Amino acid sequence: MVLAPVILCILLHLSGVLCSDIFLNNITENEEKSERTLIKNLLSNYSPYSRPIKDYHTVLTVSVHSQIYNLVEVNEKSEQIKLLLWFPHGWKDDYLTWDPEEWNGIEKIIIPKSLIWMPDSYIFNTVEETETLVNHNARVRYDGNVEVDFNKLVDLKCPMSVLSFPFDYQLCALQFGSWSYPSHMLSFNIIDASVHEKNKNSEWDIIAFNATKLVSQYNDTLGGVNVYEEIFYYLEVRRKPLYYIVVIIFPTFLIVTVSNIGLFTPHGVHGDREEHVSLGLTTMLTMAVILDMVTGQMPRSSEGIPLLGMYVLIEFLISIIAVLVSVLIIFAHERMLYLEATPPNWIRKLFLNSEKFRVPLAEMEHDDLSSKPLDLTQELRFCIEKVQKYLEDSEIQNENQHIWQRFFSLADIICCGFFLILNCFITFYMFIDYA
Repeated sequence: MVLAPVILCILLHLSGVLCSDIFLNNITENEEKSERTLIKNLLSNYSPYSRPIKDYHTVLTVSVHSQIYNLVEVNEKSEQIKLLLWFPHGWKDDYLTWDPEEWNGIEKIIIPKSLIWMPDSYIFNTVEETETLVNHNARVRYDGNVEVDFNKLVDLKCPMSVLSFPFDYQLCALQFGSWSYPSHMLSFNIIDASVHEKNKNSEWDIIAFNATKLVSQYNDTLGGVNVYEEIFYYLEVRRKPLYYIVVIIFPTFLIVTVSNIGLFTPHGVHGDREEHVSLGLTTMLTMAVILDMVTGQMPRSSEGIPLLGMYVLIEFLISIIAVLVSVLIIFAHERMLYLEATPPNWIRKLFLNSEKFRVPLAEMEHDDLSSKPLDLTQELRFCIEKVQKYLEDSEIQNENQHIWQRFFSLADIICCGFFLILNCFITFYMFIDYA
């Protein structure tokens, strides 16, 4: 009877200790099922230096979804293009798996990408590449699927054809692939290649962005061949030509047109038209400045002269030819007036309704003074005839000047119309394909 209370106390003590142990075990178990404990458990024996597969002969597939977020700049002179790219990658990591039921329903965790294995994907034809986000994270799902969003600002080398500048299209290629892993170790799966809907550039439009997967072979230093899978992205862009039309093409056309009209404006009978030559020289100087502006914005290419440069050069040549023709007309007109040349009959018939009788000046120089007048009446009659002949000569000379004036005015009008039509035709012919 004495031992009964002692045994009862011992049983109560043991039951209390057992309950406290169960309670503490439950608390510890709940703490171990947290996200922090899960990450610690997954990375305890993890190695980020080798492919995350358990079978060496298995090819690890990396899914790539590339997207152009923004076309930043196109530099024609250096033949480079700058892009802001989004490169989401996805693959399966055999060592980052767990059962959500054993871990309080945790299905996805986010961990720094520097702690796990990353594919060494790279754009091979970059001049400069910048990671805008250096320390970003990876999304890991319970079945081992890993997703990482790479954000790259890249400068690409893009050979450009500027023969149709400023109505040109440019095709640039991005060579993308693994730097180290050959095709039997790592393969790429192209999900999509797209352009962000908010992408806008003031000078260029993106026409197409496509992707093609190819297999390339490279020789190694041991005499063997390494086979790699590569993705070639093809980017097609088109220039917006409105700026060049408004600033260069349209002013060039107007300057040459107004210059031609000014050069061949009909002038006075005295031929005072030297200011027209000054106008032509000023136009040529203006065209030279415009040509320098055009060449300063284009790359130096051995393919030929770009369309805009060819147009300005042709307009420059038209201005030179128009000035030479205008000077030739001025010279011919001055010579005709200086020599008091008689217009040919076809010119007289062209500008006079009927051909009037004309006494040449040479016929006026006959020597009538050798015959002495017999009386005062005969002398007076002779003087009247002389005055009459002088007046007729003056009338004929004025008539000839008037005919030459009308002839060269007609030549001015014809040349003006010819150069205006030529200017419009060249402009229409050169740009009709891009309308």
